[in-house]
This record gives sequence, C-alpha cells and structure tokens, in this order.
Amino acid sequence: MSDLLRWRNENRLLPVLLLVSLVLLLAIVAGAFWSVRNGGAPMRFASMRLQGAFARVEIGRTSQPQLAGLGFDIHRLRARTLSGLGVQEYFMPHTSREFDRLDPAIRACFDSPDRCTALVFPLQGPNLETDGIIAAHAAPRAGGRIVFLLHSGRVTYKSMEG
Repeated sequence: MSDLLRWRNENRLLPVLLLVSLVLLLAIVAGAFWSVRNGGAPMRFASMRLQGAFARVEIGRTSQPQLAGLGFDIHRLRARTLSGLGVQEYFMPHTSREFDRLDPAIRACFDSPDRCTALVFPLQGPNLETDGIIAAHAAPRAGGRIVFLLHSGRVTYKSMEG
C-alpha cells in the first residue's frame, strides 16, 4: 500500500490527466451523437429550397438544362436517370384500373419509350445501398423524392412525395 501512495505522490498530474481525458472522451461522444441527430438539417434546408424550385418548373416548357439552372443538378444531388424501360418499370401500376388512371404523360412514355427519360431526386439524401443495375432499384421509392418525366427533353410530368 505504501508503494501505491508513493507512486501517486510522485505522479501528481496523473489524476488531472485522467480527468481531462475522460471529459474529452465524453465531449467526442456527445459531438458524435449530436451530429447524427442533426445530420438531416442541411438536407431539410436543401429540400425546402428544391420545393421552391419545383414550383417554378412548368409542364411542357421547362427543359433539362433549365432544370439544372433551377438547382436540380443530377450530379450534385445524386439523382437517378431512368431510360424509357426504367420509366415503365418505375411507373408500372399493379392493375389495369390503375393503368387507366395514369397521367396521360406517363402513358405517352409507355407508347414511345425511346424519347422518354425520368429524373428522380431523393429528398432524404442518397441511399447508397440501392446502386444496382435494375431500374426499380436505381430509383428507390422509400423516403421523399421529386420525379420529373421528360419527353423529348421537356418536362411533361412532375411529382413530389415527401
């Protein structure tokens, strides 16, 4: 016991060093939890900005370069671009009754898939586990998203689900 007391007396700064290390460790853990909880705040702000830009998109008039000018940059926002077949997979209803209720712009893309593309912008951030080659996986329906259907380079349909 006397050896332990002598060691403690020789290393007087050790308790202070341990206390500072513990406080630093707690601050790091608290910062990590805080950043995880508030990590969606910048994306929510971006989502609100995109919602305003979404309102300025005009059906039949807005082109794909104009979408980029409004802030819908497919590279920065990690949007998914769907070809004609991908559009059919993405919008294909389950029943013929649902097919009859489809927007006419979507049905027009079913008739001419070579001139149609779709852009799917996630509102909740990129979903990295959906990087597949099948169009149904390339444009996940989970979370909020903005979808633009382009026929011959012009927006013919738009939707936002959040």
